[in-house]
Amino acid sequence: MTRHHGTEQVEPGLYVSLKQLAFQHLAKRGPLPGSETDVYYRVPMIAMFLAAPLLGLVYVMFLPLIGFVMVAYLLGGKGVQLAGNAARQATRVLRPGWEPSLAFLIRSKPAKPANEQPETTDEWATSVKNQLNETDRHGS
Repeated sequence: MTRHHGTEQVEPGLYVSLKQLAFQHLAKRGPLPGSETDVYYRVPMIAMFLAAPLLGLVYVMFLPLIGFVMVAYLLGGKGVQLAGNAARQATRVLRPGWEPSLAFLIRSKPAKPANEQPETTDEWATSVKNQLNETDRHGS
């Protein structure tokens, strides 16, 4: 295989760039595409005729494998997406809601000392208490 550089005038034929992994076919004499740093190799037609059945065999063998790999990749991507969404929702549930604007508006009354009794004037509670005390006196 003959080595040529980009922009070089070459004969018609098939050229391959290993750096770009691309084939370039020229139907008539002319310059190769790319810059002078790009390297192309001329591929003899007899080599392509010999390699074509081998490339076809590789294609036929790996085509089903490529299909299975693509399906596994898509399902794996969806699984990762579902797990990420579930984890995000779980952390949102566990995280307390922080609302600083409400904290300013809600003011609590100062706490009463623990030794003071709360002042309750519940008439029903006092009447029931008196009735229970009377039954205790009479019952014992």
